[in-house]
Amino acid sequence: METKNILVIGGTGKTGRRVAKNLTRLGHNVRVVGRKTNPAFDWENPETYDAALKDMDRAYIVYYPDLAVPGSREAITALTEKALKTGLEKVVLLSGKGETEAEACEDIVAN
Repeated sequence: METKNILVIGGTGKTGRRVAKNLTRLGHNVRVVGRKTNPAFDWENPETYDAALKDMDRAYIVYYPDLAVPGSREAITALTEKALKTGLEKVVLLSGKGETEAEACEDIVAN
């Protein structure tokens, strides 16, 4: 298995923490980011996206507070565009099955 540099956005929460732990156990280099980490990541401040994405190969996204809130689609779009520009190979989004806003965000990440 090839070791990857994987960004876990929301990795200080319940789900993200487990994902980060398992990726680390598998031998990947994991960067966990959130509002209080270094580097900090804040969905409401796109200026924080670059530092979080720097030198990463892949990203796992837990959107806070929820993909159904207003502005989530725009934030996911902005992050996905930055991720593509920095050369990320893959982006995975934790979402809710059958939720209209979540499905719209899934489409953004998939395309």
